[in-house]
Amino acid sequence: MRSERGRVPSNQIVGAALMLLVAACTAATTTPTPAAPSGIASTAPSAAPPASVPPTPAPTDVPADQVIGNLTVLDWSGYEQDIFWADFKSTYANATVAFEFGQSDADIYSKMKAGGQADVFHPYTGWLQFYVDEGLAAEIDTSKLKNWAKVPDEFKKIGQIDGKQYFVPWDWGFTSILYRTDKVKTPIDSWAALLDPTHKGHISMWDDGPGAVTVSSYIHGWDETRISPDQLAQAKQEWITQRDINKLYWASETELTAAMKSGEVWVAYAWQGAYATLLAEGVPVAYASPREGRNSWVGVYGIRKDSPNYDLALRFLDAKLGEVTGNNLVTNYYYGTSNGDVMRSITDATLKEAFSIDDPSILQKTNFTPNLTAEQRDAWTSMWAEVKAN
Repeated sequence: MRSERGRVPSNQIVGAALMLLVAACTAATTTPTPAAPSGIASTAPSAAPPASVPPTPAPTDVPADQVIGNLTVLDWSGYEQDIFWADFKSTYANATVAFEFGQSDADIYSKMKAGGQADVFHPYTGWLQFYVDEGLAAEIDTSKLKNWAKVPDEFKKIGQIDGKQYFVPWDWGFTSILYRTDKVKTPIDSWAALLDPTHKGHISMWDDGPGAVTVSSYIHGWDETRISPDQLAQAKQEWITQRDINKLYWASETELTAAMKSGEVWVAYAWQGAYATLLAEGVPVAYASPREGRNSWVGVYGIRKDSPNYDLALRFLDAKLGEVTGNNLVTNYYYGTSNGDVMRSITDATLKEAFSIDDPSILQKTNFTPNLTAEQRDAWTSMWAEVKAN
C-alpha cells in the first residue's frame, strides 16, 4: 500500500476531500450494526449483502448473471480477500478474479511499465502522472459507474490528470509514528523518533525509499519537491545509521502489527490502520501527532490502457465503491473509503479515534506532499537499495 503511500497531486484537492469525508463522519447519527470480526463495533453488514439489499448495479445494461470473463488485479497483499471486493463477488458470480501483488508503489509501477498484463492496478497518489505519461492507464468512463455519485466531487479530482478521469479513488488515511506506551515512557512528538538510538532494536521502518526521504525532509524542514543531491546524500547516511537500530523493515501491515503486539517493535512508521487494529485488541499504543505534521495518502484504482477486459474492469471499480466493500474496508483495515455514504455511517469510537474525527485541526497539521518526478522516484528508490545493501 503505498512509494510514500501519502503522496497527492495538491494540498488543496486532497485537503478538501479529506475534510469533506471527515466532516461527514463527524455528522454521523447512524446506529452501528453488530461487531465486525475484529471485535469492534461496526457499521458494516456481513461480507455478502443480505437478500433484502439489492446488489451493486452493473455499469451497463447486461444482466449481472450473464457477465462472464476473467480479470487480473495487481494489488497490495491483503486486498485479495473476498471482503474487499464483496460487491463484485456477490453480483458477478460467473466472472473470476485473479490477483497479483506488488510490495510498493515503485514495485507496482515497475511491473506495469515492464509490460504487466494486469487489467486493474492499485497505485497511490504521487505516482499517478507516471501511468498517464507512459500510456499505461485507460481513461475511465464514469457514466458506467453507478456508485460514482457517492464519491465527493473534490475527491474525484484526485484521479484526474489534465482534466480527464484516469483513476477511481478508493482508500485513504494517515501516516505517522505508532508506538507502545508501555515501552516508550515519553510521548513521541517528532518523526526523529525513527532515528533515535534510545529505541535501538525496537524500531520498524516501512521498506520504502521515497517514504524514508519524506521522513528526512520532515525532520530537517526540507522542501520535499526540491531535494538536493547533498540532502539526498545526508538522508542516505541517516538511514544507513538507522539500519543498525532498526528491528524490522516491514512490507505488510499484518507483519508490523504482529511485531508490535509481541513487543519486538516499540516505535514504527505506520498507517492508521495498524493503530486501530492494535487499539481494538487492547495493545497499549498511541499514534503521534508529530510537530512536523502527519502525512496523508489516497489510494486509487486504474485500468490498463490496452486491457481486453475494459468493461469487466469498470464493473470491478464500480463494485469497489459499493457499500458492503466500503464498510468492510473501514471496519477491517480501518482505512477511509471514498464512498461518502459509508463514511457518514461511522459512529464506532475506535474508528473515530483512528481517523481523528474529533480533532478539527488534524488536517491543518497534516502534510499533503506533491507528486514525485521520474528523476526523484529513481534516485530515492536507488538510495534505499544502497541503504539496505551496505
